[in-house]
Amino acid sequence: MKKSIRRLFALSCLAAFIAGPILWAAARETKSAPKGSIHPAGKVKPADLHALAGISFQQATVNALASVPGSVIKAELEVEDGCLMYSFEIVGTNKKITEVEIDAGNGKVLDSEDEESEKEDKKD
Repeated sequence: MKKSIRRLFALSCLAAFIAGPILWAAARETKSAPKGSIHPAGKVKPADLHALAGISFQQATVNALASVPGSVIKAELEVEDGCLMYSFEIVGTNKKITEVEIDAGNGKVLDSEDEESEKEDKKD
C-alpha cells in the first residue's frame, strides 16, 4: 500500500513538473493579447475595414500620440487577434520606437510596447 502511494505521488510530481511550464506559457500568451470592442466575423477585405471602425483615423492618431508623444512613422488599420484596431509605430521623444494599439471601436489604448521588447519576446 505504501509503495502504491509513493508511486502515485511520484507520478503526480512528474506530471506537474512537465505540465507546469506549458500551462504557464499558455497563460502568458492569453493574458498579453489585447481585447478590442469590434470583432469582425469571417474574412474582411482591407478596403472594408474603415467602414467597421467606430472612430476615425485622425482620432486614433490623436489618442496614440497622447499615449506616446512623438512622430508617427507607420500606421495601419488591421484585424489582430480577432479585434479591429489601429496600430501605430511612434518614434518617441526618447528616440525609441513604440508600437501603440488603439481600439478602432472606442479609441482606448489597448497596448503599448517598445519595439526592442517586442523583438526580444519573439526570440523566446
